[in-house]
Amino acid sequence: MMLLKYAIKMGIGLIKAKIVFENDAFESGNIVEGRLELEGGMVPLKVKRYDIDLVDFNTSNTKENIINSHSVICSFVLNTNEKKEVPFRLEIPKQIGSNKCMAVARILLENDQVLTAEGLLQITIKE
Repeated sequence: MMLLKYAIKMGIGLIKAKIVFENDAFESGNIVEGRLELEGGMVPLKVKRYDIDLVDFNTSNTKENIINSHSVICSFVLNTNEKKEVPFRLEIPKQIGSNKCMAVARILLENDQVLTAEGLLQITIKE
């Protein structure tokens, strides 16, 4: 049991998180709908909070700007190999600096570990 606790503290066997979008192209002012897919790890872990940010980034100077955020303080246990989907909605502002965005999720677990997942699908904003 002690070895398992150390493995969790090192990040081995943690919850797996993935961001999935309903669509992959949006216009300015649209709502981004998606879900955060969580899959349990080696031991049951309690999720205390999750944040999902819509980030506008500029690849030329690697500057990131959070344009919308969704934070939820919660309390649920994700058991071993259990799957849970958490839906979210983020609004794209009418005025945006670039035509590419991505979603970044941070999940705070009971042992104060933070799990980060990025939406690998970049959102292309239609002009």
